[in-house]
Amino acid sequence: MAPFLDIHVPPEILQHIVRHLDPISLIALSQTSRVWRAFINPIHHDYAQRLLALELLPEHGIVPRFDERSQKLTPSWGSSEWESNKYACCGCMKLRTHMMFDNHAILRRLFRKPPPGSVEASNATTTDWEPLELSARWRHIQDRAAQAKEELEKCRVRVADWPREYAMLNPVPHPFARVPQYHDDINHEIEAHLVGTSRHKRRCVECQRRRGNWSRPNSHPGSKEAPAAKSRQLKFPSMWERHFPGLVERLPPESVPRIWRALRESTDGIQLSLYVLCCPSCDTWQEHSAFREWSLYQFGFGSPKRPKDPLLCNRCHLAAHQDPDLLAQELTMGALEMFRDDRDDTLHQLKFGWPLIHRDFNDSGNPNPPLAKFKAVGAEILSGLRWTSSTKQDIIIEDSDLPDLGRRFQRYREFIDHEVDSETRWRVLQSWFKLWFEDYDLYEKRYHWLNKQIAWLESDVKIVLNYVLKRDPYRI
Repeated sequence: MAPFLDIHVPPEILQHIVRHLDPISLIALSQTSRVWRAFINPIHHDYAQRLLALELLPEHGIVPRFDERSQKLTPSWGSSEWESNKYACCGCMKLRTHMMFDNHAILRRLFRKPPPGSVEASNATTTDWEPLELSARWRHIQDRAAQAKEELEKCRVRVADWPREYAMLNPVPHPFARVPQYHDDINHEIEAHLVGTSRHKRRCVECQRRRGNWSRPNSHPGSKEAPAAKSRQLKFPSMWERHFPGLVERLPPESVPRIWRALRESTDGIQLSLYVLCCPSCDTWQEHSAFREWSLYQFGFGSPKRPKDPLLCNRCHLAAHQDPDLLAQELTMGALEMFRDDRDDTLHQLKFGWPLIHRDFNDSGNPNPPLAKFKAVGAEILSGLRWTSSTKQDIIIEDSDLPDLGRRFQRYREFIDHEVDSETRWRVLQSWFKLWFEDYDLYEKRYHWLNKQIAWLESDVKIVLNYVLKRDPYRI
C-alpha cells in the first residue's frame, strides 16, 4: 500500500490512473512532490512529449495548414495569427517563437504541427508512460518507434503507388497523358498519418548552430562569425517598412497607390525573405536589419550577399564604440536613403503617364493614335511641359511644378471621362497606364507625404536611434 493524498491506494491503481494522463499532466503531477516524482520517475522522453503537446495548445499559437500541392499556407505569414505562434525545440527543450526556426522546421511534412484528428495529435492526448525500469521502458519506446516507422513506410508506399494504381484503374489512350494530383482521400491520409511524426527531431537555429550544422562552408547564408538562417517571406510596400517597421505611421490603406513596376508579383507590395543573424558579441538572434547591412539579402541578381565580419547589432555597436552619434548617423543615413529612393520611385510613377498621353495625341512613332482628332485638347494639356529630349520620352518636373501638373491631369481626366466615346476610352486606358490614370492623385499625395517624413528625419539625427533603442524592433 502506498500513502498518497492521506489515503492508502494500491500502487496498481495509481499506475493505472497515471497511464491515462496526458503528457502535460504527467509532468505536472511529478512536480507536485518528491513522492510523486519518485513514483513517476519521468525521463527525457516524457519531457519531450510534454513539450510537443504544449505547442498544440491554443495559447501557444495556431496549427497552420500547408497545402503541398498548391504550396499555399493558411493563414499566411504576414497575418496576425503568427505573432504569438510558438514551436517546440527538443534540443534546448524550449517553446520558441516561430522566427527561431527555419522554414524547413516549420513547413516540412514530418515537422509541421499536426492538425486535429491526425494520428500525432491523438498521441499527444495520452502519455505512453509505463511503470517499468528505465532500461525496459526504453526498449518499449524503441519498439513502438519501430512499429510507427513501419506504419509510416506503408503510408509512404501508398502515396508513391498512387500514380500506378490510377493508371491501372483509368487506362489512358497514350503513354504521355498527365496523371492527376492526389485525390482528397489520399491527401487526407497523408495528413492523418505523416504530418508531425518527426517533431521530436525539430531544432531551432540556435541548436543547429551549437550542434555544428553550419560549420561547413556555404552551409548557411551568413558569415563565419555571424551565422544566418533564412526565415519567413513577407510582403512589404517599400524597403523602409521592411528595415524600419513602425518608424513612421503608415498611410491609411485607401491612400496607398498601387505598384505597377515590372518584376512585381502584385500591385500592393514586394515579396522579401527575412533573415535572422546571431550577433557574435551578445550571442542573440536578431532580424538582419539590426546589423545595418541594408543591402544584404535583397532580391535581384547575385543575391544573397554574405555579410562581412566584424558584424555587431545596434546595441553591441553602441557598447563597443561608446559613440551614440556614430550609430545615430549610420541609422539615419540608411533610413533617409530608403525614404529618398521611395520618393524617387513615386516621382517616377507620377511622370510615367505623360509621354503616353503625348503619344496618344500625336502620330510621332504611333501610326494610329487614338486621340489624333483631339489635337486641340492635347495642346491644351501638354503645352508648356518640359521634356528631357526631343523624343519626349520623359518630362522634367520639380516640386513647384506639381500643382500645375495636377491641373493638367484633372483636365485630361475630365476629357477622358466625359468627352470621348467608350471604345476610345477603352483603347487609351490599357495596362499600367490605366493604373496610373486611376491612382494619380494617390501618387501625388504619397510624394508630398514622403517629403514630410524626410524633412522630419533630417530635423534630428537621433530620431532613428531613439526608435531603435526604445522599440527594439529586430529582436526575436
